[in-house]
Amino acid sequence: MPRYLIQSAETFEFLHVSPRNGDVTFTPSLLTAIRHGVVTDEEQVAQLIQDHCDRSAVVVDLDEAL
Repeated sequence: MPRYLIQSAETFEFLHVSPRNGDVTFTPSLLTAIRHGVVTDEEQVAQLIQDHCDRSAVVVDLDEAL
């Protein structure tokens, strides 16, 4: 199963679901993003980008080998 993080191309912050209130928000913390922002479905990634990223985003594939 692939694992993705969504990163703003403008602010470089990561999209995640807040553990406090369940809202989708951005964080500069990679640790928080890994804990609460990993997405496993490509369609969900596209929808999150459309709904929450103003301009553009970078999708980070956590399973892609370097």
